[in-house]
Amino acid sequence: MKLYSYWRSSCSWRVRIALAHKRIPHELVPVHLIRGGGEQHDSAYASLNPMRQVPALALDDGDVLTQSPAIIEYLEELYPEPPLLPRDPLSRARARELAAIVATGIQPLQNLSVLREIERIGADRAAWARTWLERGLAALESRAAPGPLLAGDGMTLADIFAVPQLYNARRFGIDTDAYPALSRAESACMQIPAFWDTRPEAQPDADAR
Repeated sequence: MKLYSYWRSSCSWRVRIALAHKRIPHELVPVHLIRGGGEQHDSAYASLNPMRQVPALALDDGDVLTQSPAIIEYLEELYPEPPLLPRDPLSRARARELAAIVATGIQPLQNLSVLREIERIGADRAAWARTWLERGLAALESRAAPGPLLAGDGMTLADIFAVPQLYNARRFGIDTDAYPALSRAESACMQIPAFWDTRPEAQPDADAR
């Protein structure tokens, strides 16, 4: 497998966590989203992912998966142990609900391409991002389980989506301490090698931008 990733992409980080958690061998292929106007727009990469986003997972048979929720669910089905979802149906649905709050209600609204368009029409991109980050994180906080992790005792899909989002929130000046359940889960997750070893600053393509 090859994972096309950008060091500071929260969507890429999600997949890196899942791959590390399940100890799936793979090759990391950096795609710089800023340098030279963005390597995601190169024709070779656009042929892999027509949305010109990261991540993309190239499978050993030559097929390619895009969109982190689909990639992670595929990995969960192909490599069910260790699991990323609880056993009982309601708890599984809750973990998916929390992940979806991030994947559909927060991250797309502060994605690089969206922020560039906001800036193009003359609006304040940082203020825009903070509005949706704060609204989404408040919703996530209100739906979190008592803990220690977001969907209960064990690490799940919910934590894989939330932790990278908290990293992004701090980049926009959000005080994440205002969300105690999220902060508690993040602290617990960062003690897990799959989270710590795949953090943005530990990536081979990490730079100052």
